[in-house]
Amino acid sequence: MSKNPFNPTFGDVPKIYLDTNERAAKLVTTIKESDFARSFFITGVRGSGKTSFMTQVENELSKDKNCHCIDLVNDESLLSSFIDQLGKASKTKIQHIIEELGIKSINFKDLSFNFNQKIQDGNKTAEVAKKMMKNIQKNNQYVLVVIDEVDNSQPIRSFAQIFNELKRHGFPIYVLMTGLPDLIMDVQNEKKLTFLLRSEKEVMTPLQNSNMTLAYQKVFNCDIALAQKMTQMVKGYSYGFQLLGYLAFEEMAETKSEFSTEKLSKVIDIYKMNLFDNAYNKIFSDLSEMDQKYLIAVLGNKRLKEVAQQLHVTPSYASQYRRRAIARHLIQPGSYGHVKYILPFFKEFIQSTQDPDSIYFYDIE
Repeated sequence: MSKNPFNPTFGDVPKIYLDTNERAAKLVTTIKESDFARSFFITGVRGSGKTSFMTQVENELSKDKNCHCIDLVNDESLLSSFIDQLGKASKTKIQHIIEELGIKSINFKDLSFNFNQKIQDGNKTAEVAKKMMKNIQKNNQYVLVVIDEVDNSQPIRSFAQIFNELKRHGFPIYVLMTGLPDLIMDVQNEKKLTFLLRSEKEVMTPLQNSNMTLAYQKVFNCDIALAQKMTQMVKGYSYGFQLLGYLAFEEMAETKSEFSTEKLSKVIDIYKMNLFDNAYNKIFSDLSEMDQKYLIAVLGNKRLKEVAQQLHVTPSYASQYRRRAIARHLIQPGSYGHVKYILPFFKEFIQSTQDPDSIYFYDIE
């Protein structure tokens, strides 16, 4: 039997990559045809395919001989790594630029920015970056910077300062970032990250049912009814699509027989367990206590007024957490004030938190 074509590993671009709207291709074209610096913020719930989407765009642009791809890790070395890779892309010796600008030394390891001081008032690192970008621009080339899981940290703010300076001078530099929806909510009033708020948003949307069904039907050579049943268990969740396909393929390979409804039933429990352990626990634990309580309170298809009563808060106060859960793509509005969970088996996960032995247990009855 052939190798398992599904890959539930976070961040990898799987062999079966469903992008029928060709969003990745459109973003590649947008960047190639742009004549000014731009930044793009790719967001969505954990497991929605943010990193895979970004990696797909990067892979396509890396085929362009005029594109220099710079991968940055969001840690203390982010800025020094950017300058180092930018120097290699510009084919210019960093030491030569430093001497030309009259800089005695730059300790990249300890490099930081004072945001109370304007770059042009003495921040030589920005001048180094501009010198390098001039060489790249002179060769009709451009730079793509990729950063996974950005946050409101000092390294990101430092990079934002440099990016804004390069953008202001019209250099051909583009930034792709991934991050959770919470980041947008958290930095609304953070003046130092306005570049993030101004970035063009790419919100990961659920996979289309028809495409998932066709993919499952093709891989497992099964009838459409079984493929549709699998699709219903995924609810458009990118990680769920890969995970269920992976487990089903392994079950079929182990028994060395055709896939069937009986085989699917054997992987349902482990599918749920992996969803809970690898995705939902992380999603839920990252929420505030009141955000968690809200998600628990909506169990039973309650309306906002009922949820507020259960939480002992006013409806207007509860509605804030309703909006936050919608922004996080965890619930969607239903009819007459009701909401419903978006992720597959997320209702069952929330129900499991009501076990008194659960670390997430809240007695809010």
